[in-house]
Amino acid sequence: MKLLNLVRRQKVAVRVAGDVLVVTMPGTTFSITYEKTEDNRLVARSFHGRKGLDETRKVPFPKFLGLAWNAANAKARELGWIR
Repeated sequence: MKLLNLVRRQKVAVRVAGDVLVVTMPGTTFSITYEKTEDNRLVARSFHGRKGLDETRKVPFPKFLGLAWNAANAKARELGWIR
C-alpha cells in the first residue's frame, strides 16, 4: 500500500523569483505566491484556484494549499530563508 500512496501523491513545482516563491501544480490552474519578509518568514501574497472539472478529480484546492505550504517551507529552508 505504501508504494501505491507514493505513486498517487500529488506533486507541486516551486519556482524562485527573487524574494518570492511561486508554487504551482502541473495540470491545474492552482498557484500561490509566498513572499519572504524582512524577519525571515513566509507570507502568502496571492493565490489562484479557478477550479475546472478536470482539476476537481486531481486535488481539491485546500489540499493544494497544504502541499504548497510544505513545499514552500522546504524550499525556503534549502535557500536559507528560514530555519
